[in-house]
Amino acid sequence: MNRRRVATGFALVTLVAAAGIGLWRRGGDEPTRAVETTAETRGGGPKGATNRTTSAPSDRRAEANVDTREKSPFKDKARSLRGTDEDGALRVGPDGSLLLGPEILRLFDYYFTTEGEESDETIRARILAAIRERVDGPAALQAAALLDQYLAYRKDKGGLELPKAEEADPKARLEALKKLRRKHFGEETADALFGDEEREGEVAAEASRIRQDEALTAEEREQKLAELEAGLPKGARDAREAATLPLRARAEVDAMRAEGATDEDVYTKRVETLGVEAADRLAELDAERAAWKARIEAFRKERDALAAKTEDEAAFKAAEQALLDRSFTPLEQRRVRATLAMSNK
Repeated sequence: MNRRRVATGFALVTLVAAAGIGLWRRGGDEPTRAVETTAETRGGGPKGATNRTTSAPSDRRAEANVDTREKSPFKDKARSLRGTDEDGALRVGPDGSLLLGPEILRLFDYYFTTEGEESDETIRARILAAIRERVDGPAALQAAALLDQYLAYRKDKGGLELPKAEEADPKARLEALKKLRRKHFGEETADALFGDEEREGEVAAEASRIRQDEALTAEEREQKLAELEAGLPKGARDAREAATLPLRARAEVDAMRAEGATDEDVYTKRVETLGVEAADRLAELDAERAAWKARIEAFRKERDALAAKTEDEAAFKAAEQALLDRSFTPLEQRRVRATLAMSNK
């Protein structure tokens, strides 16, 4: 009985692999890189689940101990992507089907950044190779079909035009994009792929309107903006929090210094907020800035002394340039002049 089950598994795997490879190769013979699969795919199902001989292809592969995924024929990344980490992921559910989410589009877009460097056919082939290398069975077929839908969407998006009265309206453009996405992907798939991005866009458009609303007081404006932020998807909130953390940390440090905090106080605060590594980098940056400021002040004093004892303008300019040459490199001199010009305003 066990021998018959294993033999059946091998036969089914061979049929699925042959069908999938044939379909992909009709769509493009060139390849690429990466994505992720869930633990269910690798392990044959979630914890506690019962394996059945009639389950999805991923379970049959687990029973037969066969991995039918293909290795990418691309040996190197595109030149502009070398030294970079691939973004995005492909996730597979316990039934072997592709789990939809924005991480799929991040994977596709990682390769689309090479437009102009590589042909459209090569980029598509690289993405197909990334799919074949990471998933197979139904998930791979679904991902390949989704890629072609995305290609068609990108083509239509490039030619999207709005009425002149709406060209500068971000909300109108977002609504046009939402309609286009549902035309290509359908409501459910479009929401899974673009839903978070669209909610972020809606929040950004509304935030812009609130900031320009002169009828609101500063307090009312801040309250409404905070309420909008709270309505963002968690991933977007986390990303914004991370993006604004350095600015908020700098504002806190500036306030501390204004109240007489020592360098040690500032370092401790940065460690609490940003971690030891970032605090060390910022301490080095502070030291560099302090040293630069000291050099500028020393130059300023010597220049002022020259100005006090040199009445001839041409002689002063020559002496000033000689002082610059002694004190700074040619590249640094540009910074010095810009700094002094700003301080004189």
